[in-house]
Amino acid sequence: MSSTFKNFLALILTVLALMGGYWLAQTLRSEPKVATTLTYGGGAMINFTLPELDGKKHSLDEWRGRVIVLNFWATWCEPCREEVPLLINLQKKRGADGLQVIGVAIDNKTAVMLFRRSNSMNYPILMGDDDTLKLVARYGNSSGSLPFTIIIDRSGAVAVRKLGPFNQTELENLVEPLIGQTTPEKPITS
Repeated sequence: MSSTFKNFLALILTVLALMGGYWLAQTLRSEPKVATTLTYGGGAMINFTLPELDGKKHSLDEWRGRVIVLNFWATWCEPCREEVPLLINLQKKRGADGLQVIGVAIDNKTAVMLFRRSNSMNYPILMGDDDTLKLVARYGNSSGSLPFTIIIDRSGAVAVRKLGPFNQTELENLVEPLIGQTTPEKPITS
């Protein structure tokens, strides 16, 4: 073999190794894809108390009588970040009609403060603690995956659980009947 061919072969192998390393790094860095699940009904609101970013503690019972959209999220979760504008718009549009979006961040406080400020979030953000994943599991998400949202009707009954992000139409279609104090109909399945 000539030295030119050996150099060319070495270059090709180096490029392939770099491409493989890049692919592996991207694969390991990407967030795992979580299957989206939507379930209707099932149980009552589980009360808890957590601090808001300013340290003031809030109990979920403070919002009883309103339609509650309880969203467990984190700044490091891409689908969570993409869902935030929908929640901001929903709070703005329907807050005066008895709806309350509440975020529970399972994250670093500084990261949440910066994210909240840069996105002009208009709803309470509570800071999760060590027991928050136990609470998420009690609400039916044993995997602890995010985002995870519970929609609670005015009486305190869980109307909907969703693992994965909402789209605007889906979220509005689930919330609207509850604001009018009716329950959403379950889809017909065969």
